[in-house]
Amino acid sequence: MPAKRPSKPWRLLYTIPSGLHETKHRSEPATYREVIAEKERIAAGESRTERIRVEKWSVPYGQWELIEIAYPEED
Repeated sequence: MPAKRPSKPWRLLYTIPSGLHETKHRSEPATYREVIAEKERIAAGESRTERIRVEKWSVPYGQWELIEIAYPEED
C-alpha cells in the first residue's frame, strides 16, 4: 500500500559546513520562494550554504525524490 502524502510534501536539503539542514514546505511556490531567498543570502555573504537540493515526496514510492539541485547552478 502506498504511503500517505505528508502535509508538507516539498523539502529543501541544505549542505552546510557542519552537515545537512532540512526545511519542509506545503507547496512548490513556497519551496522556490525559500530557494530564492537563500540564494540572496548566499550572494550577500550571509549564508554558508554550499548546496541546495529540492525534493518532493512520492506517494507511489513512499520516499523523497530529487527534483533538482538548485544551488550551485550548473553551466
